[in-house]
Amino acid sequence: MLSWLFVAWWQADRLPTKFPPQLESLDHQAWSHGAEVYFLERYRAFHQDIINLRTQWRREQVRWWPTANTQILQATYQNLLQEGLNLLKTSQHEKFTRLQYLKTALESERRQVTHLRTLTGSFDVRQNLRALSVTEGLLNQAASRLQQNHDEQARLLLEQARESLVPVESQAMAQMERYGTASQLAKWNHWVTSTLDWSTKTGGTVIVVFKASRQLVLYRNGKPLRRFSIELGFSGLQDKLQEGDGATPEGQFHILQKKGPGSTKFHKALLLNYPTNEHRRRFHEAKVTGRLGAHRGIGGLIEIHGQQPNGNSTTNGCIALHNADMDAVFHLAKEGTPVTIVGALQPNNWVVKVRGAISDHTRQRIALPIGSPTFRYR
Repeated sequence: MLSWLFVAWWQADRLPTKFPPQLESLDHQAWSHGAEVYFLERYRAFHQDIINLRTQWRREQVRWWPTANTQILQATYQNLLQEGLNLLKTSQHEKFTRLQYLKTALESERRQVTHLRTLTGSFDVRQNLRALSVTEGLLNQAASRLQQNHDEQARLLLEQARESLVPVESQAMAQMERYGTASQLAKWNHWVTSTLDWSTKTGGTVIVVFKASRQLVLYRNGKPLRRFSIELGFSGLQDKLQEGDGATPEGQFHILQKKGPGSTKFHKALLLNYPTNEHRRRFHEAKVTGRLGAHRGIGGLIEIHGQQPNGNSTTNGCIALHNADMDAVFHLAKEGTPVTIVGALQPNNWVVKVRGAISDHTRQRIALPIGSPTFRYR
């Protein structure tokens, strides 16, 4: 009887003395290619099956007589090998797809930041400059992670960048909205029409400033005489409300004083009659409603001027021209010459187009892939 048992034991199917490393290698490769993120339940089942098989193998190793069906264990092992290969392949494909998708989303957000950066020098984005810089830093970090094929880390950084960008987008669009509002465009058109009607009736010279296109146009007899490019303050496309806001006031003005060399810090200057009664009314209303602090002033000294002696054309709310252009305007204008300043006349102006691009991006923003809430780093 003992002899028969010895022979039976010796001839029994034997398990390998060392657990085959292929499964653990596939497990690690699949994990490193994001299987835990992309196919969480499937990966967990695969990983647990390996643990179970290894546990069963260890139990059999300490027994002098095999109790398990080694053929079933071999079949389980082969099935797990195939599942591991399939899981690795699908994870590699998913990772590649996600990387390309995230790269597209990254470039889209960078274009959005560029659009918002173009508003610097047109609208008041001073309080948002830090947010834009933070966003750019996060996008650069995301790009670095993508280069390293760390898509989940890149995705998280992209999410943070978008969160940083949302308030900037909202404020920018709010400031730009009036350039596409029918009532505002109608008001600007009315001002220009009445100014040109006066020029036509009197044969006089008038100046019209178009802020969106950054042009100053001289009219005589109601017809354009000369056009000049201009520069505005750091938030020149906004309507001036208070001192220091960098905005260029809008409305119908006239030239109060012509300032030649020696009478101004600029090459030459034409002082306008800002603030008008309408500007004072708006300023008082803003204080009463709490939009402005009690210590704020309405500002003044709004001019059409040339460059400073060092050639600088920077202005804080005025209208700046190159010196040669300023000479021409100074020669043709006189004290009392009407000056009308508007944002734009047509609804398809530059501001509306930029606002549309920003708005389209927020509405059609590329949805980021969903990450695993239990994602962990090994």
